[in-house]
Amino acid sequence: MVFAATFAFNSFAEDKESKKAAAFGTGIFASNSGKIHVNVDKYTDSRAVVLITNKSGETIYRETIDRGTGKFRKAFNVSELPAGTYTIEVATNSQKTEKQFEVSEIRTERQISVK
Repeated sequence: MVFAATFAFNSFAEDKESKKAAAFGTGIFASNSGKIHVNVDKYTDSRAVVLITNKSGETIYRETIDRGTGKFRKAFNVSELPAGTYTIEVATNSQKTEKQFEVSEIRTERQISVK
């Protein structure tokens, strides 16, 4: 069984009118090996939370990035997740970034021969 992940991007700050410096920067991408990579570079001394939820809103994964941690790198193996739509969220008190990804099965072609 082979899985594919696709992304829909949605990134926003909670206060769009604010000209505050960004609290963090993110890099979220899928690799050919069936993993989703989440990279967070924090620019402030605030905590950040990484959440992965399914379409029903159930939390699949949650991790808090402590105040003193400047860089966070994690690779998530999503090949065992059931097919569906998932959301990765990285948030602080002042900023939130969300990206959706979809896990789907790629059907393989079968051949039948009579001998």
